[in-house]
Amino acid sequence: MFASTSQDGPHRGLTMKSRFISEIHEDFVERLEAGEIDSEEKKEMLLDIYREELLERFPEWENLQVSVVAGAGFEPAAFRL
Repeated sequence: MFASTSQDGPHRGLTMKSRFISEIHEDFVERLEAGEIDSEEKKEMLLDIYREELLERFPEWENLQVSVVAGAGFEPAAFRL
């Protein structure tokens, strides 16, 4: 679905992941603006395609869990929350 390029060096994996995420975002926005995602069902189908592509390229992400917490200095007003 998405083109990939190989790079050498210690940041290759990070760069490829960042590029993949950027490509997905661009693809999603283009489809959204074109009116291709006009229902929850179509959105879920597209997200399933992205999930499959992600797991194919980066199988180690299958069990990825992320936690986000607010630390000292977190000001909701600063982020317009």
